[in-house]
Amino acid sequence: MLALRLILVFVIAASAGVIALGEMKLKPHLDELKAKEKKVTEDLKKEETERTKQETRAKGAEQERDAFKSDLDASKKSEADAIAAAKAEKDKTVAAQQATNLAKQETDAVKVRSVDYFALESLGLTPPVIRIIHTELPKATNELKVLKDEQRVLMTQHIKASGELQSFLNPKGAVALPSLSGKVLAVDPKWDFVIMDMGANHGLLKNGELSISREGKLIARVKVSRVETDYAIGNVMAGFKRSDIQEGDAVLTPSSVALPPQK
Repeated sequence: MLALRLILVFVIAASAGVIALGEMKLKPHLDELKAKEKKVTEDLKKEETERTKQETRAKGAEQERDAFKSDLDASKKSEADAIAAAKAEKDKTVAAQQATNLAKQETDAVKVRSVDYFALESLGLTPPVIRIIHTELPKATNELKVLKDEQRVLMTQHIKASGELQSFLNPKGAVALPSLSGKVLAVDPKWDFVIMDMGANHGLLKNGELSISREGKLIARVKVSRVETDYAIGNVMAGFKRSDIQEGDAVLTPSSVALPPQK
């Protein structure tokens, strides 16, 4: 038992010696490791401090960027507002100029109407008189038209009667016609007569002679045998027919002495 204890004491002592020897050998290495650990810790602290500084600078730069962007946006908005305000002012100026021009035109028109009014007033044409004339004018115009129509009818009847009288008094004599031009409406080749688009209202007279031509060439001559208001019948004169007459051929006064046309 004693020997076992001695052995254990010896082993423990040897172990302690070994441990002490190991610690003596490891101490420089441990000191070195501690120094490195301290340096690494210090470096980490420095890096952390630098990183913190960098983050602070980056945050400041980001804030400056945001502030610049905000200032830029505000500047753009101010510029847009200024452009809109300038356009609005320009539109107001244009509208004011247009209103001024319109007012000037209206003023000039009023001046012209005033001059016209005083000119009419000097002639006795006051508004009441003008209103009366305006009321009576359509009636007078209608009456004048009726009178002109009656005059035209009377003139036509007079021309027709004169032609018939001349034909009765001098059935074979020549009848002077005014300068006339028309065309053939219909042809009857069997009885050799034509219907023309001219009548008493054109100044055509019974027994008057007319030439019929086509494309400037004489085709025949006819003698008026019947005259109505707006058409007449003419018989083809023997010895004056050079070609067959067709609808649409021109009808002209052959006489070189042209009388004024009757209206």
